[in-house]
Amino acid sequence: MSFIKFEEKILGSRFYILREDQWFSLRSGGVCVSVTDSKGYETDVYLFEDEEAAGEYAREYWEDCIENDRETAIEILGTETLLSWALGEYAGPGTTKVRSLSEWLDLYLDAPEEHFEEGSDISAIGENIVEAMGFRPTVAYLNG
Repeated sequence: MSFIKFEEKILGSRFYILREDQWFSLRSGGVCVSVTDSKGYETDVYLFEDEEAAGEYAREYWEDCIENDRETAIEILGTETLLSWALGEYAGPGTTKVRSLSEWLDLYLDAPEEHFEEGSDISAIGENIVEAMGFRPTVAYLNG
């Protein structure tokens, strides 16, 4: 058993008890941890070494979605956005407009919080968990 403590509340709490069997490694770096909120619901929290690693994960997530589930990608991005990009015009879902799909994917590298619901810096974590993960996570996010 171990623990994790967040700077800001995630799911209504800043402190969670963790078992080593409650997490798995993500292929792009980082770890997904299952935590139980105050109402008894289990939710996944994503832990990353830093904001850069979180951004790389978010970019890879959307790149995989686009490559492997084109219908969903078209639904999310919208045909108007895709046509605008094909014409080299500024467009995009969200507040920032860019000229291509590649530029849109790169936005996540600098702003991973755009992909996730909420997040927090990690203020403390058990050393046994750090050792098992192979890195010291500094940021945590709920998946959006």
